[in-house]
Amino acid sequence: MVYLQPLSCFRIAVAVLCAVLALSSCKEERADPLYEELAKQYNAQPVSEDLGPGDKVSIKVLHEDSLSGEFTVSPAGTISYPYVGRINVRGKTCLNLEDTIAEGLKKGYLSEPSVSCSILEYNSKQFFIFGEVKSPGAFPYKSNATIVEAIALAGGFSVRAMGNRTRLTRQMDDANLQIEVPVQDIIEGKTSDFTILPGDVIFVPKNPW
Repeated sequence: MVYLQPLSCFRIAVAVLCAVLALSSCKEERADPLYEELAKQYNAQPVSEDLGPGDKVSIKVLHEDSLSGEFTVSPAGTISYPYVGRINVRGKTCLNLEDTIAEGLKKGYLSEPSVSCSILEYNSKQFFIFGEVKSPGAFPYKSNATIVEAIALAGGFSVRAMGNRTRLTRQMDDANLQIEVPVQDIIEGKTSDFTILPGDVIFVPKNPW
């Protein structure tokens, strides 16, 4: 039987600890080699920009300040607009709403109204962040938002987050698609960013050390 001196035991313990930390570090830094290819496929997926309850839009009519302003879609899916009345916007896009308002204003008020619409808040559409972020939960979707912006909205990573192992799950055609996104590499400019869609679920795992 071999007996180890206390100093030898200490050195072995330190060596084991260093090895574990090294493995943990490598696990954190190693990104999915297929990420770039998968990101192109995911980012090419279209997003439906139809309006819904709670969404806030900005409507502007050229040279008509009294007809310009911010409007929030009611729980019934409508907005009330001057000279046009109540408009059902559920399922309509901003472009559809521009056409509807322009046609309404032509009926006895303006001959050639120039109407523009933009989304201020997409409260009817959300994405979700869980795991090792400072403020997990559900967040309103914003057009062309990226996963880095999403993490920032959740307060950023916690001290034990495995940023490069962030997982995103997306519902597409009755199937759950999942991709591992190296968010830390994106933040450091080592790879391209990733665009999120309404309904995406982001999970940041905890480092085991």
